[in-house]
Amino acid sequence: EGANATMLDIDFGTYPFVTSSNPSIGSVLTGLGVSPTKIRGIYGTTKAYCTRVGEGPFPTELEVVQGSVGHHLSSVGAEYGTTTGRSRRVGWLDIPQMQYSTLINGFTSINLTKLDVLTGLDKVKIGKAYKHKGKYIKTMPACLKTMAEIEVEYEIMDGWKEDISNVKNFDELPVNAQRYVLRVQELLGVPIRW
Repeated sequence: EGANATMLDIDFGTYPFVTSSNPSIGSVLTGLGVSPTKIRGIYGTTKAYCTRVGEGPFPTELEVVQGSVGHHLSSVGAEYGTTTGRSRRVGWLDIPQMQYSTLINGFTSINLTKLDVLTGLDKVKIGKAYKHKGKYIKTMPACLKTMAEIEVEYEIMDGWKEDISNVKNFDELPVNAQRYVLRVQELLGVPIRW
């Protein structure tokens, strides 16, 4: 069940809004029968924005109405569940959740996908920190009640208009897309390789 994300992991996800298995690196190794000593790297894959199917906490969620950023992400990103066909919820990239997923999985590098979906937005945001009752919290809350009460602190960056769908390497990206990728890498503390 490696198709799901860490936040849907039955042990480490946002229970009870999870799947029935462990889509994290530990389960991948167990399922394949591979020793952890035999792998050289753990590559995390994430979109350049967040999505979620179904219920559960989603701190950076955007409303999906015609003409909104949420609608742009949903329609340009073709964000529909592969099994159910229902619309995925969409939101800005969430660094605290990515840091949590990195902690659980031990990612050595990141594959950042769907960067092209952000093309055309005047501004792009990165959810870089959480506050609870006015105070910064260092990690993602374990309690759903606290998750529902957090405020997200965003970093706002300039977007880009250039089509990047055929870009093959980092240097071909528009400057603002490069800045976005580099800032995500800096905030996460894990290299983005692809």
